[in-house]
Amino acid sequence: MMGYASCSKEKAESSLPYGLPGTIISDMAFDNNHMFYFVTSEIDRDVEISPVSSFIPYRHYLSRKSEKTGKVEILDKRYTGGKLYFDKNNRLLTFDSYAIYRFDGSLRHAIFEVPDRTPELSFIFMAVDNDNNIWAGGYQTGLYKIDNYLNVTHYHENNSELPTNYVTNIHIDKNNDIWIVTGRYGTKQGLVKISDGQWVVYDLNFSNSQITSLVTDQKGNVWMGMGWENEDQTLICFDGTSWETVHPRNDKNELVKGTVHYLQSNGRELYVVMRKAETIKENYSHLHVLLTFDGVKWNRAYEIPEGDWIVFLIVDDHRQVVWISTNQKGLFKIPFHVN
Repeated sequence: MMGYASCSKEKAESSLPYGLPGTIISDMAFDNNHMFYFVTSEIDRDVEISPVSSFIPYRHYLSRKSEKTGKVEILDKRYTGGKLYFDKNNRLLTFDSYAIYRFDGSLRHAIFEVPDRTPELSFIFMAVDNDNNIWAGGYQTGLYKIDNYLNVTHYHENNSELPTNYVTNIHIDKNNDIWIVTGRYGTKQGLVKISDGQWVVYDLNFSNSQITSLVTDQKGNVWMGMGWENEDQTLICFDGTSWETVHPRNDKNELVKGTVHYLQSNGRELYVVMRKAETIKENYSHLHVLLTFDGVKWNRAYEIPEGDWIVFLIVDDHRQVVWISTNQKGLFKIPFHVN
């Protein structure tokens, strides 16, 4: 395990690993050559704000780092994009509420923009399949497919089997099947599988919970992490035929109450970030716990400091580690368990 100092608002001058600019690691990704890419942030001291304002302006950086040279290259000192992705041609992608972007070097340009923008519409998920098709969706967007030649197909509830125009999760498994969660908290939700152009739609009876995460394991089982109100139904496993509620536990085999904040898999193990809200003087403090599950045994990752927030968790198959960024204690990496 290796940890690095990060920051909170109270420790705004803390340094990041590798000489990265900023004080907070907001996102991290790897290109097809396993080079590191980072989005880092810090409070923007150049922006003047009112002393009575609660608004905190942030400045964002886009950087990359090669393990061979160890040098950090800042690609954009005023980065305004979102989460980072790479297509099969090793081109950097990102998106915002209304558009999908591709980078040429450090220059970003839109490869697709939603034609009719409304306040209710927003992209929230994107994925790239093995044929280099981009799949994107979100609130009231329906589902967009953008192929390698930038031809766009728009699936929505009036021209496809998509149950609703709310698309809240997209996952592509090892067989190149597209898994999509539709619907939102308080409404009927569905799970859609697209395989070789064939659609299968499964109804989900989770109106009092929201599916926060969607992954598949080595056996092809679909795992869904649940959030919002129902702490008794936080992790669901679907084997293609039957549904099973799985109750997260720690290394002492004790039930861990809360909701699933993040869910990832390296194929053999499941990584479950549980979020527990505790009331402290009428304010809610969200405490995160990282658990692992190999299909039989649960464990708790004590390498992650107790009481901190987990900003993101990324599986790095090339290095056989999981990278975890925390709000106050920085960046950690935990090796895969060898079975």
